[in-house]
Amino acid sequence: MCRSFRCSAIAVCVWLTACTIPLDSTTDAAVTDAPDTLPNLTGCDLFADVSTTIGIGHSVTQTDGSVLWTLDGTVPGATRTDGLVIASPVALGRCPTGSTVDVALPAAGTDTDFATPLDLVRVGSDIWQFYEAWKFDATQPFGVRSIGRGVARWDPTTGHFARSGHLLWTADRPAYGTAVIRDGIWVFAYGCTSTDGGWSRACYVARAPAANLASSSAWQYATAVEQFTDDVDAAQPILLNVGDVSVRRHASGRLLVTYILPLDHVLRVRSALGPTGPFSAAHVLGSCDAPAGAFCVGAAQHPELEPDATTLALTFARSSFDPLPDHLRRPVLAFLPVPTELP
Repeated sequence: MCRSFRCSAIAVCVWLTACTIPLDSTTDAAVTDAPDTLPNLTGCDLFADVSTTIGIGHSVTQTDGSVLWTLDGTVPGATRTDGLVIASPVALGRCPTGSTVDVALPAAGTDTDFATPLDLVRVGSDIWQFYEAWKFDATQPFGVRSIGRGVARWDPTTGHFARSGHLLWTADRPAYGTAVIRDGIWVFAYGCTSTDGGWSRACYVARAPAANLASSSAWQYATAVEQFTDDVDAAQPILLNVGDVSVRRHASGRLLVTYILPLDHVLRVRSALGPTGPFSAAHVLGSCDAPAGAFCVGAAQHPELEPDATTLALTFARSSFDPLPDHLRRPVLAFLPVPTELP
């Protein structure tokens, strides 16, 4: 949805003349100063039957109308910590409920000890889970190191994900799969890397035909708005001065990008003309109400729970370098209005 002269001019340039536009043409306005006083975003804590959660959770609607969630965490008595899957009925504007079971993301190959779920996307009747594979390594600061990232397909008969058997990207690439969307015949996977000494993220996007997600050779990488290459080394940042992003097509028709800057507590949103941008300036949504010494992660979108086109459904989680009580570590689902000034 284009609501300004500048926005319309860019759209004409991209769609009619195929001109080259930098991926993030609003870099200077990408980070907005948040007011000194922000409303605290309140919501409901998710998944009380999970003993420990790490992260925010991602969701997708299944063909039967129920919502499938995946998130890092453990359940009481579980022997693995490769993430959880939660199936729940659709309840627009309400918190989900459901039973929790272990996610079957078994080690793929001898160099992988466990995996953590990233984003989800549905292609026809298939649901694909992007994931990150890890290896225990005592030489690393947190005792683990990333091996890379891949995809796994949901098997509703077993209630487990089945990996494709190989990784699509090595650990030194952007974290493709942090956010994933289906747009026409393509699936777009977004991934970010740390910049500015870890205080910000530069995010990239790759795409593959929706029918061929598990093939490494099928993926292409954005170099400019609406322009792609097969060369993974030629990829250019799509978004600058952001956090790890969540990208979804909103009920209003706009493509929205939400995020929290690293070690911050402010949730922000930007709109886009398409999967590669251009992007609007950031608009502040509110504060995640982190306690002193803590910060928040996430701002993941869940459009399948939004009751109307004026509402955003977001999850976030509080985190800290010091221990937090379990009830403060649970993902929080908040419903909030889309800023009226957002293009």
